[in-house]
Amino acid sequence: MKMLFNAQSDDSEYNADCDYAVVDMTPALWKQIHRRVEVGRHALQADDDLYELYFWGGTADFYSGLLIEACQEAVAAATEGTEDEKSAAAWAWLAQLDDPGYALLPSGVDFDNHQPERTECDQMILRCAASHGEPKFEIAWTAIPKHTDIQVTTRDLPLSALDAFVPGEFSSVEEV
Repeated sequence: MKMLFNAQSDDSEYNADCDYAVVDMTPALWKQIHRRVEVGRHALQADDDLYELYFWGGTADFYSGLLIEACQEAVAAATEGTEDEKSAAAWAWLAQLDDPGYALLPSGVDFDNHQPERTECDQMILRCAASHGEPKFEIAWTAIPKHTDIQVTTRDLPLSALDAFVPGEFSSVEEV
């Protein structure tokens, strides 16, 4: 299952064509995220000032905005009906991506014409919000586009939203 995220740059004028990120949410990655959440829970018990934990690794690929056009084309192609209905479905999918900033990548997207941007210092961020009661965890990905001094970061994905997206069989996968 591939997830698509809006990305933003810490430079309001430039993002090195890293408009969106794609994360291939495999059962192994899902398990890894949940293991990291447990690390965050233990660290938060020891120090309630914890806000973020960073983990090295390139599990997100960043793409230019051209990928969105391919996604809209895939949604339109999968929609039955008139051209207006196909167009409406493509725009509705885009609206779902814009708020909350992440969505499932539509099936049928042709990645052959889209190469990820080159990045370095790729990391997964685990954000821990501990206020009055049970802590809430969110995941995001960040990277530095090659030959720049900027940082691009995806929108935050709440752990509860991640678990709502993934198929139920992910939780029964053996540790890798």
